Amino acid sequence: MKTTKKIIAAILAVMMLALMIPMTASAADTYSYTINTPSTAGYTFSIYKIADLNTTTGEYSSSNADVLTALKDGDNKDLLTAADALDAAALGTEVDSFTNTASEQHSNTVSEAGVYYVKVTGTPAGVNVKSVTNSVFSLPYYNEGTWVDDVTVEAATKINDGTPTVTKEFTSATTFTDADQKTSTSEFIGSDVQFTLTGSVVGSTTEKAKAYKFVDTMSAGLTFKEINSVKLTGGTGGTTEKDLTTTDYTYTKTGADNSFEIALSDTLLSGEEFYSYSNVVVTYTATLNSNAVIGGKGNPNKVDLVYTNSYDDESKIEDLEVRVYTAQIQVVKVDAANTTTKLSGAGFTLYTDAACNTVATNGSEQKTDSNGTVTFKGLKGSADGTTYYLKETTAPSGYNINSTVFEIEVFDNGTVSGTGVINNEIQVPDSKLVAPNTGGMGTAVFTICGASLVVLGGVLMLITLKKKKAAK
Repeated sequence: MKTTKKIIAAILAVMMLALMIPMTASAADTYSYTINTPSTAGYTFSIYKIADLNTTTGEYSSSNADVLTALKDGDNKDLLTAADALDAAALGTEVDSFTNTASEQHSNTVSEAGVYYVKVTGTPAGVNVKSVTNSVFSLPYYNEGTWVDDVTVEAATKINDGTPTVTKEFTSATTFTDADQKTSTSEFIGSDVQFTLTGSVVGSTTEKAKAYKFVDTMSAGLTFKEINSVKLTGGTGGTTEKDLTTTDYTYTKTGADNSFEIALSDTLLSGEEFYSYSNVVVTYTATLNSNAVIGGKGNPNKVDLVYTNSYDDESKIEDLEVRVYTAQIQVVKVDAANTTTKLSGAGFTLYTDAACNTVATNGSEQKTDSNGTVTFKGLKGSADGTTYYLKETTAPSGYNINSTVFEIEVFDNGTVSGTGVINNEIQVPDSKLVAPNTGGMGTAVFTICGASLVVLGGVLMLITLKKKKAAK
């Protein structure tokens, strides 16, 4: 009998020890986790406890019915879906939060057994977030008869992102790279310049953008004229395009005449079609106006892409500026005998041909002012120099006209060269008009001869009269 009691007691002791194995194995004071983050720095991760775990019974409990159902079913996919559906208030207090550096391994400890939810709550500026999958994990977790007190979460593989771009280009113009390595063109004042803005589509059907706009800033030398087109490009097969209508975007002027925004509509961004394309492309026309800077740094203009992603994070992608250059030719009319004397009223015309038959744009006759100066402003140049021919077409009062045709080269960066050109200025001398004066030598000869004949006639008359008296 005593032997039997001893055997039963021994069996019960073994059973109790067996039942205590999970409890003993999971009796750690803390549990640890490591989160492997993506190569893109700047993501904010928040960790919440969404369920409790009883390490004695292995049972889960949660205040959220959907989370509890998923836990009981053992379906991690449903558990993650249930967690994703919870807002910040329902998730409760964060147990941890951090913003990653590139490819960071973030480690931390918790003191309570339970189920934890790793949620991306912030994104880096200037990143196009295409998809994010959050994570759930249990600490500790039971594996092959024992409780494991640490876990590694691979968040890096659950984020798909990219870098959006924006560019501003001249739609159809001869371009060059200026001294500051800016893409540039040269144009006449009063002429139109067409630009193309191209921005990457941001977001995806699962991470839809909440705002998307081009912010275009032009210098005072450019005046907005009109939008030519707004379209989506790079659709199916990379070749499909879709023209957008004015219901798909809004145009807002943000400056006097030279700055504006083009924002895509909420309806377009909340749909599915937008995300099947690669780019948003806008073409518009501006006019180079009389405020244009001559030469120098030209007339800069740029565009920024500003967007808000599904996490309500706003980003701005900045593009390098482009420049429109224009030039001028300044003429100074002087007295040939005294070059410090400036002559007003001299007329000059600018031509495109050596025969001076075709007047250049902005080259019609202009007359020198009281300082003897006239300026042909807003001329187009080229890399090799655009040739213009300057000719005096009206002489100032009291001066002979200068018949010289001056050949001048205008370059795309606004500089000017040619015979007699110094600092984009050319000096043209005129000589005074010289003509025979009234009563001069030619007239005097005839006058003297006439007077002599009169005197001679008088003498002959007196001689004749004396002869007549003597005869009587």
